[in-house]
Amino acid sequence: MTKPLKHLTRILIAAGAMALLAAACGDSTSTTNVGAAPGTGAASSTTAPAATSPSTTSTIPEPPLGAGPYPIADITIAVHPDGIDSTPSATYRLSCLGDTATVTGDTTGSAASMCMALTRTEVRSLLIQGPPTDVMCTEIYGGPEVATFTGTLDGEQVNTSIDRANGCGINDWDVTLADLLG
Repeated sequence: MTKPLKHLTRILIAAGAMALLAAACGDSTSTTNVGAAPGTGAASSTTAPAATSPSTTSTIPEPPLGAGPYPIADITIAVHPDGIDSTPSATYRLSCLGDTATVTGDTTGSAASMCMALTRTEVRSLLIQGPPTDVMCTEIYGGPEVATFTGTLDGEQVNTSIDRANGCGINDWDVTLADLLG
């Protein structure tokens, strides 16, 4: 998703929230002309008059649609057990949107924990920017496995591969991205 489209998405969400707030602030005896034919003045619904006694219970308003702890993400993850040229042993798609977390495909991981992992700075940085190239890593071989991540995360392009060829890759796999490789 491009930055202008990301900005437009945020504006549309804010406008929707403002419309909900404006609707909630209406007069309790007002008439709504939703669905009326133009020029007829016919109302399709009317709100009830205000109660004569104040309510003794308070209600917490529901958050706007899509509000929640998860980022906006659509990421496909493929795990190649014998290197990038091997057939993936698992392929799954993670979709996150505010209050909704969904994962489909070959995983036993929790969609909620996967989406929450995407909120961590080190995970976001690794997926969007890829592994850093200016870091010294131990030369410990952890295996031929490679995981690829493709898609978008809050409008940023994700196209990253993580392998277990050295200590940095092992740490990325076993610690940083462990929740996503469930």
